[in-house]
Formats: sequence, structure tokens, C-alpha cells
Amino acid sequence: MEEPADPYTFLEHADAGRQRQDRGLRGIQLSFLVMPTTARRCVLGSTALAVFLAVGSGCSSDSGQVGGDSAVLEGLSALADDSSANQVACLDVAKARELSKGDEKRLGSVGQPGGALLGYTPGPWGEALKVTQISASVDTESAGRWEGSFDVAAITTALKSNGYRQSGDDETWTKSGRKGMSLRVSKQEISYTVRGDTSMAAVNPKDGASLADKKEYERVAECLGDVYRADFLPLTSAKPVRLSALGQQAATAAKNTEVLCLVAKDETTADRAAARLRSVVADKSPTFDGTKVTVEKGDQPVVRAVVPDTGTQRPGRLMLADMELWMAITGSEL
Repeated sequence: MEEPADPYTFLEHADAGRQRQDRGLRGIQLSFLVMPTTARRCVLGSTALAVFLAVGSGCSSDSGQVGGDSAVLEGLSALADDSSANQVACLDVAKARELSKGDEKRLGSVGQPGGALLGYTPGPWGEALKVTQISASVDTESAGRWEGSFDVAAITTALKSNGYRQSGDDETWTKSGRKGMSLRVSKQEISYTVRGDTSMAAVNPKDGASLADKKEYERVAECLGDVYRADFLPLTSAKPVRLSALGQQAATAAKNTEVLCLVAKDETTADRAAARLRSVVADKSPTFDGTKVTVEKGDQPVVRAVVPDTGTQRPGRLMLADMELWMAITGSEL
């Protein structure tokens, strides 16, 4: 398949591919299930257990406790703070593959990187880049970084054949004579932007100006704990719920736990959000049976809902099927 002639046509194909792949959180318009070295991973664990949310060190542990290490924030540090206007997906892809052994369909789209460029096949790199080469990812709808093991020579040869040339610092690949995708490729990392940003500022944040430097993301990352995947909705600083995210924890593919976290504007809002979540759990029984909702008070209070999945419930169900819980704190004012 040839690459579409126009870069925005490419984006339309990518968006369509993502929508076919995953139509989760329709009411909130979550477009991807939805995000390079160990320091650039979205994972929170001490091992590679953090699959989706992390890009390398592992986002989850068997404990499932709040806190974890700084791996999620290290992954978020790959994105400039203006990415807060977008949904962000972080994934420890290697861990997702590990969990999927013996049942490749179990994780489904939750176990696949969610970047726009992967929604369209074969992409500007032809067959030189495969999803199996990616070990961790952090993506928004328009930019991201992938960590893994890449064949630089093969990828750059494919880029050249599709009209891409090195520009500026001789590290960035862009389409000659037109705006569109920009990429940087190394043996262990690929970073990209898809909307004409040849400076690639979205994946090269200045010191102190990444998503990880925002207090709301720090609070939510701490709340999620050790997860293998994390999906953040856009930051909404002017609303009662500032930021919310869904994390996936799993010791095995058959034993998945989903963690929903939100930062509220004040303690009163946090209490209301917690009450609303508990109400949904009760009203929708047995869908969310076993859910535990807690509130951490203080400046920028946090609400945490831990939702166990049964062996028959697919990971990611809170944004794919059983969306009432997340939508309860995003679909209306508190």
C-alpha cells in the first residue's frame, strides 16, 4: 500500500485505523486506548511488569500498592507540557507480550501501542518497522516515542524511498517539500510528530517543561501505582476534575486489576467524586463488584478506585465496555 499523497490524509487514515481498532470511551472520545531508555519509560514497577503505561522499566508489580517508583513520570518526561491538551497513552509493550503468551487475544488493543502512526499500515517505513520491535511506548494523537530494537539502516532506506530526507540537524527525517510527519530514528528509540512540527518540540521538552513536571500528572502517577499501562485524559485545569487516568495492573493475563485515579480541585469535589463512583458501583452491580474507592485529602486531593476484573472480563473494560464508572466523573460537573 502506498502512503497517501497528503500528510493529513495520512492522519485521517491513521485515525480511521485507530477507530476501527478501538472505539473505547465514546462519551469521552478516547481515541486511543489510549503514549527510550530506562529513564524514558512510563512504567512504574521495579521490573518490566509495566506494559502499556511504561516504556521500559515495567509499570506494575504484584503488590498493586499506591506509590511505586518514578517510572511513569520518567515516561511522561518525554512529552512537552503542552501535550496536556491531548490524551496520553503509556505502555510497557514487552510486558504486554509477556502477559499475552498463551492467549494473544486476551489483552486485545490494550496490549498494542496507541500512536497515530501505528494506526496506518505499512507507514512511511514500509515493512522495515514492526510493532514486535517496540518494547515500550508513550503516545499522544500527534507525537510520541517508542523504545525497542530497531534496524536503522532498513528504516531510513524505506523513509528515503518514500520521499523523506534528513533536515536541520541531520537527525530529523521529513517529507521533502511538504509539511507532515517528522521522525528521529536510532537503534533504541524512535520519536515522531505528525502535524508538521519539524522542530519536534513535542518530544523534546525543555528542562522543567514536560508533563512529568506538572503536579497533576505527578499526583495521578503516584495514585496509579505499579501499572503496565496508563491512559490519561487531557488536563482540564479549569474544571472540578483536573486530570484523570486509568491504569492496568496484572500479575497474569487472567488476573487484571484496573485503577482509576483523578485529581480534584478541592476536598469537597473529591468527596463528591468518590460518592458518585460508589453510587455507580452500587447501581451497576455486579459489573463493578469488589471496587474500593478511597480519597487522599490535602492540596490537590486524589480519588482512587480499584476495580478487579474476573477472568472473563477483558482488560481495559472501563474504557472499552463498562464505561459508566469513568464517565461518572468526566461526563458532567461535580
